[in-house]
Amino acid sequence: LQSDVWKKASNVFEESGIFIATCWHCFILLPCDMMKSGKLAKYPLAMINSLVATCGLNGTCAYDIGCTFAKVASSSSIGPKI
Repeated sequence: LQSDVWKKASNVFEESGIFIATCWHCFILLPCDMMKSGKLAKYPLAMINSLVATCGLNGTCAYDIGCTFAKVASSSSIGPKI
């Protein structure tokens, strides 16, 4: 019975990949385990929030879906920070 409960609980948080932020020199700045969910924009939003808190607004970011992400980021809770 306990193993069945564990299986059900662990499937809720199934890892689906990794999301990383790197610097220009390809050093990993922030790694993040991606968990299976419908809200995948939370990973880049969390990374941008952390990078702004650490580096300030003088840093720059590039993202492969930047035009779409810019809209998501500006309408999120971190929008006023960026």
